[in-house]
Amino acid sequence: MNAPPETSILIVDDDDGGRYVKAHTLARQGYRVREAALAQTAIELVAKEPPDLVLLDVRLPDGNGVEVCRQIKSGFPQVAILQTSSALITAQDRAQALEAGADSYLVEPIEPDELVAIIRSLLRLRRAEQSLRQMNENLEARVVERTGELAETQRMLVSERAGRREAESVLWHAQKLEAVGRLTGGIAHDFNNLLTVISGNLELLQSAVNGERERSPGAQLSLISSALRAAEHGAHMTQQLLAFARRGVLQSKTVNLNTIIAGMADFMRRTLGETIKLDVIEKSTLWNCHIDPVQLEAAILNLAINARDAMPEGGTLKIALSNVDTRKGGSEEEITPGRYVCIQIADTGAGMTEDVLERAFEPFFTTKSIGEGSGLGLSQVYGFVNQSGGDVKIRSCPGVGTAVSLYLPRCDGETAENAQSAAAANSHPAGSETILVVEDEELVRDVAVEMIRELGYKVLAASDGNEALQVLQGIASIDLLFTDVLMPGGVSGVALARKARQIRQGLKVLLTSGYPATEGSQMGAPGFPMIQKPYQRDKLSLMLRAALD
Repeated sequence: MNAPPETSILIVDDDDGGRYVKAHTLARQGYRVREAALAQTAIELVAKEPPDLVLLDVRLPDGNGVEVCRQIKSGFPQVAILQTSSALITAQDRAQALEAGADSYLVEPIEPDELVAIIRSLLRLRRAEQSLRQMNENLEARVVERTGELAETQRMLVSERAGRREAESVLWHAQKLEAVGRLTGGIAHDFNNLLTVISGNLELLQSAVNGERERSPGAQLSLISSALRAAEHGAHMTQQLLAFARRGVLQSKTVNLNTIIAGMADFMRRTLGETIKLDVIEKSTLWNCHIDPVQLEAAILNLAINARDAMPEGGTLKIALSNVDTRKGGSEEEITPGRYVCIQIADTGAGMTEDVLERAFEPFFTTKSIGEGSGLGLSQVYGFVNQSGGDVKIRSCPGVGTAVSLYLPRCDGETAENAQSAAAANSHPAGSETILVVEDEELVRDVAVEMIRELGYKVLAASDGNEALQVLQGIASIDLLFTDVLMPGGVSGVALARKARQIRQGLKVLLTSGYPATEGSQMGAPGFPMIQKPYQRDKLSLMLRAALD
């Protein structure tokens, strides 16, 4: 909900960072924001143009915020004042702030949502008080008989304000604790299962290598394959978390969804089982889309599994592809006008009630029993489609079924030819150059060094940016710097790359990170290619060769 037009707020805070965050938060809500860093400046601004509300810090370089509050209230009682400070920690401190005329207070650090909610509440009260004041001025003849009624109304407003503030605080903390509980419980459960698979297979493999138990080469390869599949599943879970948070780095390409759905059909039939009929309706003139095909396949598979679970006695799952132009009102759904390719996944299952439907895309919400789902499926679908510039709509009726429609923006480009890249991905291009590997995590560094050595490269290693700079200033020949982005010691991977090119002009660089928001372009480092963790040998070999060439 945006602020009413011309609602003015004065932010008084000597901390530039804190003042900026508050001003930015409130400006986004539609408020007209003015700023002051000193008490005297604040008093002058209020006198020149009284704001609707003053967000006033207690500690200021040239005065006490409590005294400033008292002075403003004495001259402009209609101005609402919200006192803020990390120092208002005792009941006496808070009482002193309120006695000086403050309408409310907040203890810093302040959550943006809480700040906006309190300011809206105070402004609502201010408008109510202004209405009462206007009524009092227009009805002076009835002051006596209305005094009791107005006093009671005022007491109710004060009581409502206190009750609402307490309820909002309790609700906010409860929601936060509930979300954290779901996150830790669901993710810990799933990752502990994966770690059990990985550690168990590696221990079995270790016993075979140590000669404690004889296993054939095929059995050993099976153990390795099982551990790798579990690791890949863990990486996919991480991508699910990033997708619903809209933080994942999408690997988009131009594709035709007919091809993707056709390629998934056999796998989905095996996943759905014999009791569920899969009906795919393609469109011969389907538009192209520019999306991440891997994330799309994961989203469709999530929806298919949900549909299967909703049809325990069997049924039909229909996947229909179509072109939709909402610029001409060609869709009943309320989505942004544009041209879309629509994928509708509809089942004949149990359907959802209204209360379940309202929470369907909520992270970690699930109607399944413990261990049967983490509640990330529909959140991942929503996050991926939204991040791709599209929209998701869902319709459901108990006893009839559920239909989920994914709207993905049309792309006029031609589809990419994947045969050549697929062939390249199955090879391991090698080389004989020298590569400096910089990684602060010892286990990750050891794995990276061993992978690169197996590709034929000479390898030097450093544990942080400072150690790497010492190596770069030495006499050893180095052809490429392969460095993590986030490292301790005060020298990040991007800073290291820039300093390295100052020391050795033309040095090739390849960045890596396990955190998606640190890719080179987002860190202000264009020209530095990046490979995302966790990386496999196939992708690493291609990226190293591409960076060197």
